[in-house]
Amino acid sequence: MRRAFTLIELLVVIGMIALLMGAIGSGVNRSRKRAMVAKATQDAREITNAILAYENYAPDRSLESKANNSWQDTTEGAMGMILGREATEGGETVPILYNAQIRGGGIRDPWGECYQYIIRKAGTISGTSGRNQSFITAPSLPNFYRLTDEERQ
Repeated sequence: MRRAFTLIELLVVIGMIALLMGAIGSGVNRSRKRAMVAKATQDAREITNAILAYENYAPDRSLESKANNSWQDTTEGAMGMILGREATEGGETVPILYNAQIRGGGIRDPWGECYQYIIRKAGTISGTSGRNQSFITAPSLPNFYRLTDEERQ
C-alpha cells in the first residue's frame, strides 16, 4: 500500500524551503552590495591614477588648465583627457589612460550616478607655475552616503 504525504508534512517542507531561500537571498544581496562598493572604490582610484598619468604623459602637459575648485561630473567631454579623445597642439591624441564604459554620457558608478572629481592647486607657493606646481586630485563617490559605516569599511 502506498502512503501519501499529509498536508502538515508538505507545509513543513515548504516552510523549510522558504526559510532557506530567505537566508540565501539576504546573503546574496549583502554580497552584491559589497561588490558594488568594491567596484566603485576601485573605479575612483583608477580615475585618480589616470588623471595623474595624464600630466606625466608628456613634459608639456599640466593639470593647470584643468584645475578648478569645484566638483565636476565625469562626463565624456570633461574626461576626454583620460579617455583618449583630447587632441594636442600637434594634432596627435592623448592615449587612452582609462578604459571606461560610458553609460548615459559619463562614467557612472554601479548605482547609475556619475562619479565626481576635483583638481585644484595644492598650495599657494609664490613664484611657482606649470610643472613645478603641485595639484591635488580627488574623486567622489556620489552614492557612498547611502551605505552604513560598517559597509563603508
